[in-house]
Amino acid sequence: MKTRLLNIEKERDVNIIFACESGSRAWGFASPDSDYDVRFLYTKPLPWYLSISDKRDTIDIMDGDFDAVGWELRKSLLLLKKSNVPAMEHLFSPIIYRSEENSLSELRAIATDCFSPIASMFHYLSMSKKYEEKIVEDTVKLKSLFYALRTAMAGKWILECGSMPPVRFREMLPLITKDIADEIEFLMDIKSKNAERYMHARPDTVCDFISEVIATNDRYAKTLANGKPDTERINHFLHTAIVSY
Repeated sequence: MKTRLLNIEKERDVNIIFACESGSRAWGFASPDSDYDVRFLYTKPLPWYLSISDKRDTIDIMDGDFDAVGWELRKSLLLLKKSNVPAMEHLFSPIIYRSEENSLSELRAIATDCFSPIASMFHYLSMSKKYEEKIVEDTVKLKSLFYALRTAMAGKWILECGSMPPVRFREMLPLITKDIADEIEFLMDIKSKNAERYMHARPDTVCDFISEVIATNDRYAKTLANGKPDTERINHFLHTAIVSY
């Protein structure tokens, strides 16, 4: 991974200040054939910023099972200010490939300031409802099941804990009863040994649990608070990062 990141920096003339794994590998329920979903933040040389021209502020690379997406730092900070869930999740990934300790610490602090329970809840609700529709047949993809489960549980975490949900899925299991948690662990083990296309007999108990959690999340979503982004702090971090390229 180190070599891939160095090649991106050289070929795209960027400075990668943070890179992590996202998706199922970061969440802790990858299949043997899961892609490597690398996400990174970068800055450009100062002249890039001193222009009124519109410029591309993302990098997309797909090479076999290597799926990498990068965001220019200003773009990423704007997303964080809006409490964009993927942007926030990336910063707290348990699998980090590149980071500058001080920068990561400040980025996480900024994300915590910007975290909006209501905005995040509606993101997770949208995703969980989307995947709930995919797990109604007699057999289901475990990939879809866990996407529905993770996003539903993330909403539950926001309601009950009032903070950003953990990226690692297992860390949310203490919120639920042992019998449901044990069944989920059993399904995670099956998923870890089968390809993403694997179909499994619909686990009714878990699917019913997902629907119940989604309904509760939906009922209380509008009661949640907004975030409190500190624009001055965000601007200071951006200026420092650009100048230090």
